[in-house]
Amino acid sequence: MKLRRTTLFIAGTMPELQMRDIIATCGADLICLDLEDTVLPARKAEARTTIVNLLNEDIWGRAARAVRINAINSPFAADDVHAMVTGAFGRIDTLLLSKPESVDEIHWLDAEVKRLAQPEEGQPNIGYLLGIESARALTDIDALAGASPNVEGLGLAIGDLSVSLGINIGAYLQDRSSYPGDLFHFHRARLILAARAHGLWAMDAPWPIIGDHAILAQDARWGAMMGFDGKLVLAPEQVRTVHEAYRPTPAELNYARSVLESLARLNESGEGAGVENGTFLDPVVMQPALRTIARAEASL
Repeated sequence: MKLRRTTLFIAGTMPELQMRDIIATCGADLICLDLEDTVLPARKAEARTTIVNLLNEDIWGRAARAVRINAINSPFAADDVHAMVTGAFGRIDTLLLSKPESVDEIHWLDAEVKRLAQPEEGQPNIGYLLGIESARALTDIDALAGASPNVEGLGLAIGDLSVSLGINIGAYLQDRSSYPGDLFHFHRARLILAARAHGLWAMDAPWPIIGDHAILAQDARWGAMMGFDGKLVLAPEQVRTVHEAYRPTPAELNYARSVLESLARLNESGEGAGVENGTFLDPVVMQPALRTIARAEASL
């Protein structure tokens, strides 16, 4: 099972030694080097060079490698794609697309990657993680999710999405009790629905108050219960908190194991479903149980 509990963003203009240390030690499942919002226009070229160098270094351990490129309709995207594909093809697992608005943008990216990489048969393609960041993207999420076989995941970006929708996110970040329930429940549920309908993984929104690990943990537990595969994170110190939140409790792990054992006994007796210990079991319980066990066995 490919784990995506955390996608950690690292600014492409951070000092290179600091970036190298974070990559080697943070423990995130997916590490995303950023060319977009954290990099000023005057430093985009510098950041591209640094990122290509780091992608080609043997410092990544078990972490998957990603790069967030600038929006396709920006003046920087073509140079981003050219630099990443010609300089590090085969060393990038995922391109994170910021602010995609149309299927045509994803088709353009497909064509550019194919033109620049000219991959040989058997070489892996680069997957895409789409950042859902606007009213238009959320409205057209199914079209975006199905735009290319290279789309592998969807990520919720509540900052830009809040601006697009007019949500008063500042008040909510300071006091979540000011709104009855989860202000972003609909947006989260809509993203999960699209991800599952198209066979993609789903990344929950980041929690931007870096030192507030209690709310981060609560937010991550809610996301895990809703069906997210993991969470976008903005600082290395958030990684372990999210991994712990996605790790099943001992009771949840014991239940998952007992479900598989009970289902195996039913199957051995010639039954596809039945009641064990007062609970009705059928094949639908197998995948959630396996998912729980995989998360329990994953390293923190």
